[in-house]
Amino acid sequence: MKAYVVLPLALICLGAVHTGAPDTQPVEGPASFVAPEDKALIVFARPKSLGKAVYFYVFDENKKLRTLFKGNNYVSMTIEPGKHTLYVVCEDAKLVRAEVAAGRTYLIRTDAKMGLGKARVQTVEPARRGSPSFAESVEWIDDAKAGKPDFKKGEKWTSKRQDVLRKRMTAAEEEWAKMDGAQRETVTLRPDDGRTADEAKELNAR
Repeated sequence: MKAYVVLPLALICLGAVHTGAPDTQPVEGPASFVAPEDKALIVFARPKSLGKAVYFYVFDENKKLRTLFKGNNYVSMTIEPGKHTLYVVCEDAKLVRAEVAAGRTYLIRTDAKMGLGKARVQTVEPARRGSPSFAESVEWIDDAKAGKPDFKKGEKWTSKRQDVLRKRMTAAEEEWAKMDGAQRETVTLRPDDGRTADEAKELNAR
């Protein structure tokens, strides 16, 4: 079992980026796309292979590392029902506001574009029920492979970039603040956007 250093309260109050054991599915990829009855399941997909070797890192509203994935991969994570902010971070960051329900499965597509040194986050697109993205999200999974998150690498990468990561996530919040209502809706998940257990089973059958 890993030992973790308890961060001083002052550092936590400053918004430190947390590493540690994320609440994720097994590293070989989700055995099932069906969410647990008491939690929501979120699947991040990056079907394109641009910047394939470059990781995207996912943090929650507490700046805790939740999962990481490369190009042409998908990964899943469980999360408590309720409201959350999720940040997808690389050379920059974009966020998704999510209100999720227990027993539901939510899909989010990401794409990369080349930056100065690494790939940047070009797209973060939640699959929203009633929009074209909901039907298209089946292809996001079909066009990618189950990822194997290297959490040791993730912890090492984030521990060296505490200040930089906070600034990138703050920039994503500032970008959100400038959006109008319609723009915000495109990066917001509602409870009903999640697939029910029966709908999620269809993803397993493909």
